[in-house]
Amino acid sequence: MIFPILSAILGILAFLPFDYFWPFGFFYLVPLFIFFAKENKFWRLIWGTLIFRTILYLGTVYYTLEPIVWTQSIGIFIGLPISIFIIKRGLKNQLSTVKCQMSIVALLPFLWTFFDHLQARFSLLPTYIITAGNIFGSSPFLGLSSFGGLIFLTFFAAIINALIVAAYKNLASINRSKIFLAIIAIIFLGWGISKIQINKNASDYNSLLRTIKIGIVSNNKNFDRGFSIFNDDVFDPKEREIAKTMINGIIAPIKKELANKKIDLIILPEDMIDIEDWNGADDEAKNKFNIESGKLLIQAYRNLAKELSANLTATFTTHQNKKTYNTTILFNRNGEIIDIYNKSRLTFSSEYWPFGDWQPFYYKWLIKLGYDDIAKNNAVFDKNYRYEKGDGRILKIENNDVSFTPLICLETHYPDEIKKRSNLGADFIIHTSSNRWIADGTKHFMKLTNNLRKIEAVWLKKPIIFNGREENAGIILPNGKTQFNSDIFIREIKY
Repeated sequence: MIFPILSAILGILAFLPFDYFWPFGFFYLVPLFIFFAKENKFWRLIWGTLIFRTILYLGTVYYTLEPIVWTQSIGIFIGLPISIFIIKRGLKNQLSTVKCQMSIVALLPFLWTFFDHLQARFSLLPTYIITAGNIFGSSPFLGLSSFGGLIFLTFFAAIINALIVAAYKNLASINRSKIFLAIIAIIFLGWGISKIQINKNASDYNSLLRTIKIGIVSNNKNFDRGFSIFNDDVFDPKEREIAKTMINGIIAPIKKELANKKIDLIILPEDMIDIEDWNGADDEAKNKFNIESGKLLIQAYRNLAKELSANLTATFTTHQNKKTYNTTILFNRNGEIIDIYNKSRLTFSSEYWPFGDWQPFYYKWLIKLGYDDIAKNNAVFDKNYRYEKGDGRILKIENNDVSFTPLICLETHYPDEIKKRSNLGADFIIHTSSNRWIADGTKHFMKLTNNLRKIEAVWLKKPIIFNGREENAGIILPNGKTQFNSDIFIREIKY
């Protein structure tokens, strides 16, 4: 089992949050592919894969540790060794041992790409950030994503790994020097094509004639810490006046920074002010969109849009028709609500829980150990925080021929979904998130997420604007170039 363990260790190095570790993506799968080619026993194939995935998870996505999620994700991936075993059984009586092994190696780029993305797509939490192709999001090969996004980069990585295995001496019935020359040629060809595509994306983007000026806002976990004085999200009249004053106070510096900048669209981070005001309904929001909560925030953000004469998006929890949604509200320059978007890809355990009243024993243990926050605003323990799915759609700014795809938190981790929405006519993509859920590993998670967003921007050839809590405010251009600031970032983008 040394080969699966070695691959997992090399994979952890490949996914480290440093730009210069991407070359590991070309060979971290080699030991595992050798194991798949040479091992014939069913249960050893299964156990080798389990060991590989578990160690890789522990070294890359440790911040998502949830036994149900990890078990289900690895369970999907077990389809890979099962497929290899079945293929070997079919070839056993037809080919020699060496030719059978080489046949498996030849199939591995296809099998790996299929199962790597199958488990990423259908896991309870998506794992696209640790698919093989995501390693190259900050590499000179980023431009290859123009041909097929993350899947193409994964296939490219798997081919290089498989070719190295083909040259491995114990499988060699082929001239190894020729294979290594082919590997070098493919790498240099990929680099050249990538550079051409990046330059083309940049040229196409720069040739666009229309522009929109955007103000992007991010904040940290301490931004609204004063609101902890409120025990819950139901406000009596006195608390409502205090909260209103506090909201105006913390918005004031943002207003001052953005004043007189002639901004067309302001983007506030998800849960910028983390209160929900369950017993306060804004008349316009209720009449137009059946929003029965959030009066304090809606009125504050409406005033901000009016005073800065800018379109504005704000994202927070709302109640609509007695159901809970994670909602982006779009205000126009007059502070009127012109449209809303409800998050359609929900986060397992924190936003949806498919197991009714059942609660895993390990959650209860954590609470007994003093981690009481795990039960706060959590779908597992509180049915009020079991969210409903919205519809994937785009938003259009009133009196301006520009539309965008809003993504909330986890939604940027579904590339195919983004492409589907982007094809509806969006001119750019907005991704807002709240990363307070990460206890350890924020830098690691954000690096892998940024890689994914770069790949998506190059693939879709559209800018991705990003912001959030515990997140920078910035933009990724269609050539993968990233510009950002820690709190407020103002830029014109083309469309």
